[in-house]
Amino acid sequence: MAMAPDDVEDLKKRLRQHDQMYASMQQQGKPFEALEHLEKGLFVRKELYGPEHPEVGRVCQVFTTSCNTLAMNSLQRDNHMLAYELLKKAEILTSPSGYISDNKMRMKLRAVTFNNFGCFYKRRGKLHAALQYLAKALKIELTSEEVDNPAGTHLNLCATLSQLGRHGPALEHAQCALELLEAMQDSREKGEGGGAFGQQNTTDDGSILAIAWHNIAVEQEHLGMLDAGLTSYEQAVIVAEREWGAGHIKTLAIKHSLEEAKHKASTRRSPVKPHAGHSMQGVASKAASPLDSILNPASSAPGLKGQGGFRQSNIAAKKGPSPLQKGGAKVG
Repeated sequence: MAMAPDDVEDLKKRLRQHDQMYASMQQQGKPFEALEHLEKGLFVRKELYGPEHPEVGRVCQVFTTSCNTLAMNSLQRDNHMLAYELLKKAEILTSPSGYISDNKMRMKLRAVTFNNFGCFYKRRGKLHAALQYLAKALKIELTSEEVDNPAGTHLNLCATLSQLGRHGPALEHAQCALELLEAMQDSREKGEGGGAFGQQNTTDDGSILAIAWHNIAVEQEHLGMLDAGLTSYEQAVIVAEREWGAGHIKTLAIKHSLEEAKHKASTRRSPVKPHAGHSMQGVASKAASPLDSILNPASSAPGLKGQGGFRQSNIAAKKGPSPLQKGGAKVG
């Protein structure tokens, strides 16, 4: 049933007002107020044009990307309720019953949302819920050609599994991330572009590579593979110095971890006679990595030990409320 002309004009007027307010709030640096008008404009468009209209799908993509961006910004500020509400909106809008008709784009945004939900639950200390969402994200990323490099998801899984004490699977995910990143670098050097995976920023890739080597080293330490861990720490330092510089705080943190690992290895190799009242077990215990707070402040929950985890939000949603460009590499 067609709408009356007066109703159509009223909807168009409301749409212009919301679009103008959205642009104004963006210019004033008020992203949450802008998001409110973007959402209202989305539903006015749906009423005016119908849910299948391309304009509705396009604005829905922008809104979903913005929800992910602002959700992770809210999480960094410990506003958990707002972060959850925004991610839930993104989850609903990327469902098959949402308004994004381009299925490839919908699945890409859904993977981003699931990954960020994984980071949300990891931050809250609900590690099993985090694993469930990260596994959903990885499943999409491994079955779709349109998503970005799933290395970040592997590193998120590594960090979460490590907190659960599952260091074998954590190491496997870190190694998968490393293989993906190195394969992408090889493709880029050969001029192949790397397909959808090759569209990520080269600097981001290098930063993620340093974190991947660091996470591998940490998990190898946990598994008692000290010599392999030393080699991985050394590789992490090489990449960090190249990407961040020798004096960067993140590089210095990795160097500190390397020195600690060297000390532990030398202590293990030397016959040590335990003193009264001291346990040999204390020699093998691992202190929290300096990268826990430097590289991963947003995803380490209080009382839980992070392992230089990787949050997708900076890959997925760091661009702000603009059309998806992919979209958490999380490095800090």
